[in-house]
Amino acid sequence: MKKVQVLLSVIVALVCMGCGGQSVKLQVSPTVLQMKPGDIQSLTVAGNTTNAEWISSNPDVATVFFGVVEAKAIGKTIVTVKTATESATCEVFVTGSDGAALRITPAQVSLKRGESSQLSYGNAFDLDVTWSSSNDEIATVTQSGLVTAHKAGNATITLATSVESTTALVVVEHTWGEYTLVWSDEFNGSALDESVWTIQQGAGGWGNQEAQYYTGRAENLRVEDGCLVIEARKEDYEGAEYTSARIMSKGKKEFTYGKLEASISLPSGGGLWPAFWTLGGRGNWPNCGEIDIMEYVGNVPNRILGTLHTLKDRSGSKSSKAYWGENIENQFHTYGVEWTQEEKNGKDVIRFYVDGNVYSEQVEEVIDDDEYWPFNRPNYFIVNMAIGGTLGGTIKDIWNEPRLMKVDWIRVYQRQEVE
Repeated sequence: MKKVQVLLSVIVALVCMGCGGQSVKLQVSPTVLQMKPGDIQSLTVAGNTTNAEWISSNPDVATVFFGVVEAKAIGKTIVTVKTATESATCEVFVTGSDGAALRITPAQVSLKRGESSQLSYGNAFDLDVTWSSSNDEIATVTQSGLVTAHKAGNATITLATSVESTTALVVVEHTWGEYTLVWSDEFNGSALDESVWTIQQGAGGWGNQEAQYYTGRAENLRVEDGCLVIEARKEDYEGAEYTSARIMSKGKKEFTYGKLEASISLPSGGGLWPAFWTLGGRGNWPNCGEIDIMEYVGNVPNRILGTLHTLKDRSGSKSSKAYWGENIENQFHTYGVEWTQEEKNGKDVIRFYVDGNVYSEQVEEVIDDDEYWPFNRPNYFIVNMAIGGTLGGTIKDIWNEPRLMKVDWIRVYQRQEVE
């Protein structure tokens, strides 16, 4: 009995030694995490976590809930578990889904002149950073990310480390005055003003399988009764079965932004394809950009088309919109576009209208990318009437009376920026 008592005493002593001996130190595993936004990772903890508190040093980058870490945005945070007597940590590095280690928040900011805005950023690997502006005249940025607006326009703010960079867009709002008339041709004389217009001549389909030969003869092109008149005719001429006319203002009258409009009476007749449009003065089509202010297809009465052509959308399929009116043929209507600079979140806008009724609004997709939007440079006018071709379609027997496109006037309105 005495031996049993001694043995029990030894066991109790050993147990007591275990209870009062060295406890396990608080530890977190792993001690380093690399995650992507949306990832969730559970941490393993060794030691006494009774009444432990979990903390993220930057919850915008990652949050923690009882050891479960959820990545939110690019950056670095320290996740800590602590008790009353000790603590353990895990470094969390959050990179983008593409591996990017930098971000700027917000990615775009709109300011008025004189205003400032503090940009925040995420830097997953704590590398040294530098800030810069693409245009200090528009907006400057300090090395702490404070942006100040100076002049209307767009500026790109770049945050860079030694290995990568990221950007944000600063849009400084424009303030415009009223539209005023800056140029017009009223066609009030007795002849076409060739200081403004060049007469284009020839056949060959003009890139659209058109059937006409463009001439400069009075039979096809003249100014009379206060109008420019283009007459389409069925006649054999230089190997073609039809004649018409086409004029352009390239190198003579070119405009960037504003309201560009004309008062035009359109002819009726299947196969006729009259148009009032512009091309950019730099580069070849479609890189130069094309604004079809008005196209009419005689085979589809009372429909007007407004279309943009770019390198990314050669066919204009994304932008082409139709206006359906009444009494379109053989009556004067005003066809125009309002072409504005950096109107919506720093993006250009082109609106198409008939008699003041807007039927299409096209907004620049990618800022300062000519493949998407080359409409930030001077454009020149073209007025013509094609016959047949890819859009004009079947040429019908319509030649029992003159087929006349009449232009009463072409006008350009622009506005000045208010400082």
